[in-house]
Amino acid sequence: MPTVLSEITRLSTEAQELAFPGVSANVQIQVGTRDGVDYQNNSAMQLFGLMKKSGGLPSGTNSPKDVATKLSESMRACDKAGIMATAEVSGAGFINIALSVSWLAARVQSLVVDGILPPAVEKRKVVIDYSSPNVAKEMHIGHIRSTIIGDALARVLEFCGHEVERVNHVGDWGTQFGMLIGHLKRVFPDFAIKPPPISDLQQFYRDAKKVFDEDEEFKHLAHQEVVRLQAGDAASLGAWEQICEVSRREFEKIYARLGVSSELHEVGESFYNPFIPPVVAHLDEIGQVKHDSSGAKLIFPKNTKQENPLILVKSDGGYNYDSTDMAAVWYRLLEKKCDWVLYVVDARQESHFELIFAAAEESGWTQPSTRLEHVGFGTINGSDGKPFKTRSGDVVRLADLLDTAQNNMLEGTVDEETGEMVHMGMRVRQAEEEEKAKAAGRPFVPMSEEEIVRSATIVGIGAVKYADLKNNRNSNYIFSYARLLDPNGNTAVYLLYAGARIKAIQRKAEAEAGVTMTSILAGGGSVQLKEIAEVELSRELMRFTEVIENTLSTLLPSALCDYLYNLCKAFTKFYLECKVIGTPEQDSRLLLCFATEKVLRKGYDLIGIGYLERI
Repeated sequence: MPTVLSEITRLSTEAQELAFPGVSANVQIQVGTRDGVDYQNNSAMQLFGLMKKSGGLPSGTNSPKDVATKLSESMRACDKAGIMATAEVSGAGFINIALSVSWLAARVQSLVVDGILPPAVEKRKVVIDYSSPNVAKEMHIGHIRSTIIGDALARVLEFCGHEVERVNHVGDWGTQFGMLIGHLKRVFPDFAIKPPPISDLQQFYRDAKKVFDEDEEFKHLAHQEVVRLQAGDAASLGAWEQICEVSRREFEKIYARLGVSSELHEVGESFYNPFIPPVVAHLDEIGQVKHDSSGAKLIFPKNTKQENPLILVKSDGGYNYDSTDMAAVWYRLLEKKCDWVLYVVDARQESHFELIFAAAEESGWTQPSTRLEHVGFGTINGSDGKPFKTRSGDVVRLADLLDTAQNNMLEGTVDEETGEMVHMGMRVRQAEEEEKAKAAGRPFVPMSEEEIVRSATIVGIGAVKYADLKNNRNSNYIFSYARLLDPNGNTAVYLLYAGARIKAIQRKAEAEAGVTMTSILAGGGSVQLKEIAEVELSRELMRFTEVIENTLSTLLPSALCDYLYNLCKAFTKFYLECKVIGTPEQDSRLLLCFATEKVLRKGYDLIGIGYLERI
């Protein structure tokens, strides 16, 4: 189904050609910014300027407002489908467009019947590189932004029909592995026949580093282990694989809790090692490489503002991140044949990727349609504006952060600054609701302990993810358990309560009136919009596909989060102002509820949070 914006743009284009034939100008449509204006056609000023410059102004046309007047008349003449209720000229030549209520109702009806359809896009083969933790180190709060931003963008890309490969470029190679392998062999000498019981990766790394820093003999041994590993020594490779496997199991636990897709494929730095020598040789052969006096091999891309070069080969003949990333982009473009590669990596790496992309383009690896993009993001800070840490100053473990959010949702949230209870946990809330129901003589079906824990898990972890995604990824943001679990603000808690409220209405309709979406549609029921709150909710529903297009073009999941929050606010207003069950408008309003549920479910899925039918 075409988006409303595309329908308005098509209509405006036809009208412009009818009113001013032969005048070539782009139609300028924007979403309305005030009540009563759904869209605005801002083309008149440009049209006036072009016709005045060419001497082709029609008789009686003396200003952009005159152009807008003629254009609005033509728009109404071209509107055979009855999309617009009004197209009124305002100001110096803007055309304010209000959608037809009957046309809106028909679109909502189609949404109920046909479900959510993605926007029409040119399909691409996409690699999206995100998460990328380091082996032998625990995932911490610094990994969450890449992981969930990347996952959300991958979901949107897949929904739109792109062929997507999710890549987890883990740090599984480098000189630190000599230290780790040496320590493994000393502490677990029988590792080859008995998997080492490493339960705390962070501590294992710290212990190895301590020995490395204090014991010169061990430091020499570690350097020898690096040489053995890079030479393919079987024992060293076996130790390396065991360390990687321990890390992999820990990463997978976090990914499972975050609901990150199992389609996230681990392709570590080690994978690209065999490709580095031929890539270097190729770049040298085509004249991209400069040799400096120390023996290093460098690339100085021209189309970049960066002063520093890429260090393709170090002076000692070794490789580094530049080497690996050049091999990786080569592999993705020329071996995988991808035409869109996204790197979801923090903003501090912007200059690095600028060099990588420029070098790839100047080496002839890209086509005019190729997209290489760094999806950068800011830091997560505490209330003091500095990177968020524990009270002792340590980096916050990601597992601990998720545990706290889940437990706070279960037991209650305390404001970190004031120490006051912000909201009750689910256990206390259910007990209070049960008491209220008894006092009022109403039936009450309590949630089981298992249901309460499951709900607290979905809400708590969903709240952590949404608190991040709702922020423009380019900005830093302040982390606060109290704010992210607030049921009244722009939080996942608020969104999930809206979804549960819709389900409660549907359950009541079926229990008290025997009405379901299927029975309404079978009986010929249709959406009829009469109240302002109904119309406003319908307008928001129709914006979903446009927002998906915007999310793809900007690569900002926050655009989708903003939309979902506004949709929930529109539904809450509808819920408060328009009674559903037992009214003459019951069937129409239930269909509106069903349409809202469909959009919310899809939207929540795209940003990677759950959907609860009861909280």
